[in-house]
Amino acid sequence: MSNFPILDLVAGLIFVYFLLSIISSSAVEIVLTLSKTRAKVLEAWLRRIFSETVTIPGKDGPKEVTLAEAIMDHCSTTALSGTKASTSYIDAKNFTSALIEKISYVQANPMAVPNSLASLSASIAASTGLSDELKRVFLLYASEASSTYSALATKTMSEMDLFRSKLEAWYDSSMDRITGTLKENHSRPLTFWLGLVIVFLLNADSISLSKYLYNNPEARTKLATAAYDASKDTIFQQKVQKIDIPKEASSKDSATLQQIKDSVASELKDLKEAKNALADVIPLGWSNNEFKKYSGFPLFLAVLLKIVGLFATTLAVMMGAPFWFDILNKVSNLRGSGKKPASATDKKKKS
Repeated sequence: MSNFPILDLVAGLIFVYFLLSIISSSAVEIVLTLSKTRAKVLEAWLRRIFSETVTIPGKDGPKEVTLAEAIMDHCSTTALSGTKASTSYIDAKNFTSALIEKISYVQANPMAVPNSLASLSASIAASTGLSDELKRVFLLYASEASSTYSALATKTMSEMDLFRSKLEAWYDSSMDRITGTLKENHSRPLTFWLGLVIVFLLNADSISLSKYLYNNPEARTKLATAAYDASKDTIFQQKVQKIDIPKEASSKDSATLQQIKDSVASELKDLKEAKNALADVIPLGWSNNEFKKYSGFPLFLAVLLKIVGLFATTLAVMMGAPFWFDILNKVSNLRGSGKKPASATDKKKKS
């Protein structure tokens, strides 16, 4: 028998929250991929920031489009997205190349390209595709790049490279804010509602789970053992990294239909594996005598406790798998290097 029954109970609950969080994250990722939410958020930002018109070459002669549309349809960024639509992710270097190419395009001399920071600055100042605010910002970057280049004793990069690096840093900073918007307006609400549905369907009631584990030492031991093993399991570590690392380079939303199917299949596999892991260590689901577990309580109070237990689990799921995996590792380390909780087989051998 474990020398840390309360710690085992806590570790078991954390493991349940961790697995439920993986299920919820997989479900959220499926919805975001199929709805192309990332691409829509990025497109909304591009259209808001680059709303001015520019002239670009076309099959039937020059035409006017917004700078946002010109960037989204540029050969450096378009990937497999539709016309005048964004991919889910645009690399900073590709974005900068598309932006510079479009704002420096001259209809009278379409093959002319800026070959110095001075000529590029002139193109920026004369561009119709940038708002006055963006012009001032980009011209400021150009001035800073020129000053930095002049101050360098050993010139390992050109003025243009310095300017491009400033544009890339500005773009990356904007993408960080867009990621925050995506989480705030889409991922978190989806996580809550999908988490609530998952918790309800599985009847993952924190109060009932705690009572069950407290009154069943063998189940508590089995769950705690699985929890401690999971904290060192490389497969679970990879799942956490997959959730924790932004999906910026995957471009799932602009992938081919087969790639989208493969992505959804991968998330479904993670979802099923997490559900099976839960089923192996603890009974979940609804029963006909569900509220008999609250014998001695009035029906309204039993229903209230059930709602509170389900809602508590939902809030725990919203914390995310990386959070619970980190907590599980800390609890595992707190337990120290002592023996693992004894299994039922070990107990029988001792007796």
